[in-house]
Amino acid sequence: MCRSYRISRDGFSLAELLIVIGTMGILLGLLLPGVQQTRATAARLSCLSNLKQIGLALHGYHDVHGRLPAPLPGAKLNDPSVLLNWMALILPQIEQEALWKASVAACQAEPRPWINPPHLGFATIIKLYVCRADSRLTNPLLDRDGITSAFTSYTGVAGSQGKPGVIVQPGIRLIHITDGMSNTIMVGERPPPATLQAGHWYNRNYFGTGAFGLLRGPDSALMEDGAVYPNDNCNGPFRFGPGNIENPCDRYHFWSLHPGGANFLFADGSARYLPYSAQPLLAALASRAGGEVVSLPD
Repeated sequence: MCRSYRISRDGFSLAELLIVIGTMGILLGLLLPGVQQTRATAARLSCLSNLKQIGLALHGYHDVHGRLPAPLPGAKLNDPSVLLNWMALILPQIEQEALWKASVAACQAEPRPWINPPHLGFATIIKLYVCRADSRLTNPLLDRDGITSAFTSYTGVAGSQGKPGVIVQPGIRLIHITDGMSNTIMVGERPPPATLQAGHWYNRNYFGTGAFGLLRGPDSALMEDGAVYPNDNCNGPFRFGPGNIENPCDRYHFWSLHPGGANFLFADGSARYLPYSAQPLLAALASRAGGEVVSLPD
């Protein structure tokens, strides 16, 4: 006797498959913004942590030398305080003693800090000086002059509206910050432009230009801390606000790759994120003894 069997086929029909694909697409669309936001928050907090450690190093330098890092009055041209940026001067305080000793020897041998060797630090990446939001800076970069350099996401604050700030020369003592250390910024974020015209962490001078940040103008405009190239067609005022790596003129003001604002280190060693809406406060925060009354946003 012949029996007939019904063969069962497991699987999806075309309509069911399209429904599954569509559902997965919707779920991924809902998930990705959350993942991106989580990554952005992690990068901002990591950057904030960097600034806190830089603050500890600056205070440690002050404890040792009785002042904040800056060129020493009367120092010779091959003195590290003359040739190297403040970030290089605090190398011993960030557990980079070997690089510091090599840099001191390099200054004695070669007064041009972009010549490597002997200035190994010029192309050495210091993770503490790089914000996670800027993946470009995890490796040395070849600049427009054909020189391989290491860059930083941060720059010092020298003042605003003609009023002196904290990272200035000669180096100041913390008691000179009469506006209150919790109301005075000394380091802020500023990504190097794609042209790499700014952002070298190692050298104080690069082709004859100053490497110290300087706030100028009617608000929180930032003077860039690297090379100034002629005919850059950048006109101020430059205000704390959103920037673009592809715009070289954005090197003249504080901004970050974080959404909506940037991180700042205060003179008391604390660090906090300030939204771009706090721009009117930046000029007052940048001066150390201007007598301004500042109420920081929550």
